Amino acid sequence: LYNDGATDRHIEVTSFAELVLGNEASDNAHPAFSKMFVETEVAPNNGAIFATRRKRDKNDPDLTMVHFVTDPSGPSRDAEAETDRRAFIGRGRTIADAVAFDPGVRLSGSQGFTLDPVAALRRQVRVPANKKISLTFWTAVGANRAELDEAIARLDHQESFARQAMLAWTRSQVQTRHLGLS
Repeated sequence: LYNDGATDRHIEVTSFAELVLGNEASDNAHPAFSKMFVETEVAPNNGAIFATRRKRDKNDPDLTMVHFVTDPSGPSRDAEAETDRRAFIGRGRTIADAVAFDPGVRLSGSQGFTLDPVAALRRQVRVPANKKISLTFWTAVGANRAELDEAIARLDHQESFARQAMLAWTRSQVQTRHLGLS
């Protein structure tokens, strides 16, 4: 975010993602049924949303997701969170005119099982006059909460995005050469 004005600006930034945590075929066949098995948890300072899919079969893989934001004010800054799609969007509304964007509305921080789980985080940031700040919204998936706690510790700082982008580019180049593509 770049502020080219002469005064500081306070900006509210909100993320939104619908959660499935299952394969595409199951979600396409019966989306409402598929979402019934997703449980959400909001971290104590609302800085992260964890989601776990309850297994329907013993052969299903363990699957846990985290969604969090890194900003210049650091991980200790309070954020707002929402995990219920209906509470975020509102009845009879669309994502373009969601109730969450109405003036003065705060995200509720609800968690647990909902009929339609989402991961939405909101941060209020100050962008100093003639300065630029960066926020990075991360979504990571792992087998368990311990893996995700490690990922948060590794990624929750400003320099991590540039490093991860470089590693992804390098990996794609290696895979491209390995496959003989140009």
